Formats: sequence, C-alpha cells, structure tokens
Amino acid sequence: MKTFGTEDVERLSKAIASGVNTNLQSISASGHDLPSESLKTFGLALSTQANNNNDTDTSSFSGITSVAIGSKDMGDEGVIAFCEGLEGSNGGLVQCLDFGWKNIGKDGVQAIGTTFSSSKSLTHLDLSRNNSIGCEGIIGLSSSSSTALTKKKAENDGPWVVVCPFPSLEKLILSDCNINFSGVQSLADIILGPGGENKNNSDQRSKGMFLGI
Repeated sequence: MKTFGTEDVERLSKAIASGVNTNLQSISASGHDLPSESLKTFGLALSTQANNNNDTDTSSFSGITSVAIGSKDMGDEGVIAFCEGLEGSNGGLVQCLDFGWKNIGKDGVQAIGTTFSSSKSLTHLDLSRNNSIGCEGIIGLSSSSSTALTKKKAENDGPWVVVCPFPSLEKLILSDCNINFSGVQSLADIILGPGGENKNNSDQRSKGMFLGI
C-alpha cells in the first residue's frame, strides 16, 4: 500500500488552495501517519478553497466535501491542528468528516465543536471507536459548541444566524466512545441546542438527526 505522507499532503494542499482541483471530491487517507503540521496545512487548504468559493449552494460545488484522514495515533494533537486550519471558515465546505478510531479525547472533540458547530455544510460526523472521548468529552463538545455559537452570534451581522449547534448535521456516530447516560444527556444540548428545543432550533434542524451510540 502506498504511503500518503507529508510531501503528498503538501502537493495536494497546494492544488486545493490554488483552485486547480475541480474533480476530486473525497479524500480517503485513514491509516496514514501524518504530523500535526501537515494536518493543519491540509485544513488551511480546505479553508482557502471554501473562502474562494462564491457559490453558497454546496450541492453544485466542485471540490473536497468528504474527508477521512489520519491514523489511529492521530490523537488530540492532530485533530486540533486540522481544526485550527479550518476554524477561519467554520469547517469550510466539508460535508462528511470521518474521525473514527483516531485516539481522540476531550481536547480533540472540543476543537471539533469550536470549528464545526457553526458549519452549514457538515451533514455526517463519525467519531466512533474513540474510547477516550467518554462523558467528559461529550460535555466538552457541548460546551465548546455553545461557546463558539455565542461568539459567532456576536460577530454575525447577516440574515442567517446559527442558533443550533451543527445545524445541518444529519448523522452523528459515537459508538464505542465510552459514553454512559450522563453523556447521552449532554448530547441534548448538541441535538436540540443550548437550553433545549425551541422553534428556531427546530427550523434549522428540520431534517432531524440519526444518532449512533
């Protein structure tokens, strides 16, 4: 099997950021060890791609919308680096993000909450087989999502303000993440929004969500 390494990430990131890529829509590189610097570079390229895209209809967008990257040793450090690259674009135009079996813990999922909670693109998030997440991680995900939303509301002067974390999310996979009942309770703030369900939250999540735990 060919190794997807640092040099490959550099070349791919340059192509993505420059707008040269018009056909590639999915990156499937799970199982390949990548340093945090490379993961951040890739995240920044995806962010640049999103910021350069003037079409708000992601269904007609030509570019990377599905990402599975990193090995089981990726850990919080790698996830945080990737998310830092994408934070400036609220997760870019990534629709499907697979971080299954990446040794993610509380700090990693908090970074995901900070970066992607306001994303209008993300529909599928797989965090399965990350035993270190636990209830503490889910509480951290809920808290970071809420904090990020509050900050975005204060900054947003446009007509579409996110009131529900992950407003477009249709599938959240958290199987084998060591979550008990208290963790499930914390998920309510992610599914329904801070403070429970209200009309605005329901309007933004009109399609509902599949939750796998």
